[in-house]
Amino acid sequence: MSIITLTTDLGYRDPYLAIVKAKLLSSGLSPKVIDLSCDIKDNNIAHAAFILKGSLPDFPAGTIHLVAIKFIVDKSRASQSQNIDNSRFLVTKYRNQFIICPDNGLLTLIDSGFNEPVYQLYYEGQNKHHFFLKDVFVEAALHLLENKELKDIAALTADYYKAFQFESFVNGNMLRGKGIYVDDFGNIITNITREKFLEVVGKREFLITLPGARINKIHNTYDEVKYGTPLVLFNSFGYLEVAANGKSAFNMLCPRDIGATFDFNLLIEFYD
Repeated sequence: MSIITLTTDLGYRDPYLAIVKAKLLSSGLSPKVIDLSCDIKDNNIAHAAFILKGSLPDFPAGTIHLVAIKFIVDKSRASQSQNIDNSRFLVTKYRNQFIICPDNGLLTLIDSGFNEPVYQLYYEGQNKHHFFLKDVFVEAALHLLENKELKDIAALTADYYKAFQFESFVNGNMLRGKGIYVDDFGNIITNITREKFLEVVGKREFLITLPGARINKIHNTYDEVKYGTPLVLFNSFGYLEVAANGKSAFNMLCPRDIGATFDFNLLIEFYD
């Protein structure tokens, strides 16, 4: 069975997502189409990268991931210096699965050490750029489903945009991290991995100070604390997560006027 996943900002109110699926399903190749996440907000490529990175281990070899999130270019000098070009679309094979995406920094956000061959997709006509998921990505995916060569639809390139996540780091007796994703339950997922925590903190005592709470234990489940109580645990992706049993940790711990800017810093103080 061939699997194609969709990660987009199209949402479900408009017909665009259904049109994409119709083109895939009417191809005669009978792919299984899975919505990985089709409600990405504010063109947040980092969120798309987090979702895809965490999902890759659960999909079989040969899966094709279509990630249709553009980088918003603001015409500033900084953006121009990054050589961001929203008309360029890329395809690569990573961990035996295919990823098709705009030239938006996604590949190095998934893996800071990414070094797989990357190809730029051919396409003709600016009209295809408007609905590129349907008119460019779907065509490329169907080409791959037929086991045809990448070189027939794309050219090898080393000139693609590389973006990198803010990494957790140690400063004295502090492990510093930040929130990188908030799920629909209001759980705040940080960039501190289980491996980093064990390496830095290990079995030493530690303290996490949150608004209205001081935490010195990593819990295994949400149910280990009382209803409405904040906690931290390592989630199924292996990241340290700030949660609240039965409530939204984001609503409890983040300022109400935070608006579209999400900047949740986490400090873990540890003791010898």
